[in-house]
Amino acid sequence: MFKFLLTLEYDGSDFHGWIEQPKTSTIQGELNKAINRVTKNASFKTIGASKTDTGVHAIDQKVLLDLAFNPKLDLFKKAINKALPETIKVRSITEVEQDFNIRDVLHKEYSYTINDKEYNILSNRFELNWDFGEIDIDKLQNIFNLFIGEHEFKLFSGLNHKELDSNKIATIREIESINVKRVLDKVVITFKGKGFIRYQIRMIVQSALNCYLNKKISADEIKEKLQGKGNKPPFNAPAKGLKLNKIVFKS
Repeated sequence: MFKFLLTLEYDGSDFHGWIEQPKTSTIQGELNKAINRVTKNASFKTIGASKTDTGVHAIDQKVLLDLAFNPKLDLFKKAINKALPETIKVRSITEVEQDFNIRDVLHKEYSYTINDKEYNILSNRFELNWDFGEIDIDKLQNIFNLFIGEHEFKLFSGLNHKELDSNKIATIREIESINVKRVLDKVVITFKGKGFIRYQIRMIVQSALNCYLNKKISADEIKEKLQGKGNKPPFNAPAKGLKLNKIVFKS
């Protein structure tokens, strides 16, 4: 088998996340259908570096492709893109060594975008619309600072009791940085870390926004929950504002 690293970008609005599922449209499912069509049933396998959730977007999703033959990559990329929906595109394909590990990630970068100005129909699929006035960047940054570093994030995750009891998924994680900036009149919150748990970023975002509004959760309650104390906050920011920006592998 030959190994290739694909870089994908996609608008996740119309898909039920990355992972292929029966009778459901997903990013991996559409990619596999396109590859199968181009390779005419040749043996292959795809593995994604990040399992983005329903409605989440990406501009740098990485995918490892094991393929039974070595195609001409330019023509292969063009053929796959032609077979894909127009909301999914392969940006690049490169051959990698046989021992390349798609899980050997140094860090991932996600961003969450908030529109606190006028509603924009052209960008609405990619941002949270905020109706509570212009956001004070410094005040919001101070709240997000609570989440930076190593914490127990089980209460800021979509893991169910069975998953938590199994201890198969590490819930003590480190967020290297969270930066809140205004970019082209939008508020963009950028997260950097080795890996994130299902719904983790979205639950953090909504908790921080509620804390900003002094609504249903305080800074002290956030600190407690980051020690694993109490109950999960019932907040989850809409998926449409979340985007996978970058995956960096260990050298």
